[in-house]
Amino acid sequence: MKMARREFVGLVGASVASLSVGNLGWGAASSQGPETIEHGGWRLTIAPSGDITSLTDGKLELVNGKLGDNHPRVLMPGKALFECSRPVSVRRDGARTTFHYAFAERYNFTVDYEVELLTLENQVAAVKQRVRINAPTAITDGVKLVLPRNIQLPFDDRKVFVPLKNGVGRRKAVGGLDNDDEYLFHFAGGYEGGRPQMLSIPMLDEYADQTDLHLTHCADPYFTSHITFPYQGKIGQLHCFYPGNVGVKEEERTVYTGLHRGDASTAMKVFYATVLPDVAQGPDWLHSVSMIDYDYLSKNGRGWYADIDKLTEVIQPPDRGKVFLALHAWYDLVGRYTYDHRTHSLDKTWTALPSARDKEVQALGDGPELWNDWYWHKRALVDLQPVPMSIAEVHRRIRYAKDRGFRVGMYYSDGLSSCDRGKPLADPGTVLHWGGWHGPDTNGKTYQQSPLHPGVRDFFKGYLQALIGEYGREVDGFIMDETFFVDPGDLGTAAYPGYADRAMMTLVKELAAIVAGASPQLAFFASDVIGVRTWINKAPYALMAHATYQDSGSRPEAWSYGLFPNFRNTLWSCNWAPVTNFRYTKYAVETFDTPVTISNGCAGDDMGISEVPPQTLQAMLELFEKRKSRRMDIGWIEENQGVATYQGREIIYKGSLWTE
Repeated sequence: MKMARREFVGLVGASVASLSVGNLGWGAASSQGPETIEHGGWRLTIAPSGDITSLTDGKLELVNGKLGDNHPRVLMPGKALFECSRPVSVRRDGARTTFHYAFAERYNFTVDYEVELLTLENQVAAVKQRVRINAPTAITDGVKLVLPRNIQLPFDDRKVFVPLKNGVGRRKAVGGLDNDDEYLFHFAGGYEGGRPQMLSIPMLDEYADQTDLHLTHCADPYFTSHITFPYQGKIGQLHCFYPGNVGVKEEERTVYTGLHRGDASTAMKVFYATVLPDVAQGPDWLHSVSMIDYDYLSKNGRGWYADIDKLTEVIQPPDRGKVFLALHAWYDLVGRYTYDHRTHSLDKTWTALPSARDKEVQALGDGPELWNDWYWHKRALVDLQPVPMSIAEVHRRIRYAKDRGFRVGMYYSDGLSSCDRGKPLADPGTVLHWGGWHGPDTNGKTYQQSPLHPGVRDFFKGYLQALIGEYGREVDGFIMDETFFVDPGDLGTAAYPGYADRAMMTLVKELAAIVAGASPQLAFFASDVIGVRTWINKAPYALMAHATYQDSGSRPEAWSYGLFPNFRNTLWSCNWAPVTNFRYTKYAVETFDTPVTISNGCAGDDMGISEVPPQTLQAMLELFEKRKSRRMDIGWIEENQGVATYQGREIIYKGSLWTE
């Protein structure tokens, strides 16, 4: 949510004027002296107010005190401004100092502000600033949290590396222009500003020709961050806005300033080391996978075996570990997945694709021809049948692939989708909004469940643990499809209010941690699908996962939007039309080093590798031969004199570079 500029300007004039120039003063001085922290060759000095007054390595001073102070501000736009400058207590704990502020006039709340100097690996240091707001009774007015920024390289011609939403790593001067130096990571909550440049991740890397020191400015990805840089006499800031219809009771933001002597790639590593130290990187084998298959219980269950037989024939044993086969639609219904949450157990037997013969499913093949090119063909649906299934049969399917040397992934869920099975819902409070996937594995209307509902979170964690307990020693990963159904800005329901997007982000994080805890060689995949058609504002939930296996049909415009969120992992996609749209696969492999993608099932071409025409099969195998000797190590798109390139290869599909 963006806060209108007039709402912000409605604050008392004097306070707004002070904020705009950044020199708001410290308030009453404390009897205590400044705190000095020395760590890793760096010295950090903090005034009794909480203001950072110095950050230096003995050569460069990085705090521009002329711009004003940098302690936090809490605003209720148009109503009140609270400066965190008069702490009621200060606590020192090693390299961390915590300032506690209390406010009781008109609004009753406290602020805990932590400042810490961290030493990381490879001679990297970071200043950590954490702000916690606590109110005994929720504040129901809009609240704006502002953290002024006067930490900068002490040069006039500073530059910045910008990880744009569209995958471009833009390098530009810090110029002090309104929109040109305004950046936004859009997620939960809102901001106040003009037309900022959209960030893929909440990170900016500052550098200058006069020094090899870089400042990596980054923030936690659980909320919106609007960032401006200090320039000449103007202070910068990071701010976010908590809307009144959600309220503020307990909120926390964390901001880091990384100090390193690397480059933009180092800055990306600093981002993960500071902001996401508790999110495990995906297993290394992901980078060597060179062919991927999605099987939607094809040919009423027979296609899986036929395609594996063909792959065994055409892929030599040493290369089969580079082929990943995704087992999809093995379950009963979307939203249930054969899991009984009451007993925390999986069904022994069930029927997969139970709605295959329903009129609504059969009618999917009557859609427009363009739709058929992507999804349903009448010829496939006519033959579609419900399939008897069991735990023993799922094990057999997995072992059939594993015994031949292939890797296997298991479809975990369709995001948080569920279906009402044509009956009233037992708990309507689980519904975030109606709509979503409709196919032979749904019954009734589809809806998206709220990640704010504790029962929903408990279900998906319990279900994942049950899957791991049953199949985790055999498979290589679990795929959470269609994570993109919860959008940035989505709020909860009256029964379970809050930020649904933030809750989805933390749920993906918890699920990935469960998988990583079971085995560091297991992977948990998100499926964000950012950039397809006009979906450029989708959330980067992959930041919390080990990889992405997106259901984007391998459309070329989607690849660039997934680069930064998957930087240290991998980015894959299915292609439900692997023959009709083989050009998509070829472009992705040759430009972004993606795996060769094949599929089978009643959607799209409905044609597995055992059925593709000989000419197409040969082209797929030749592409695999070229790809198998390379790793997928993700970078970003560079702008070279008007030509966009990715790791030296020109971006042919310019539509992937749109930003709005």
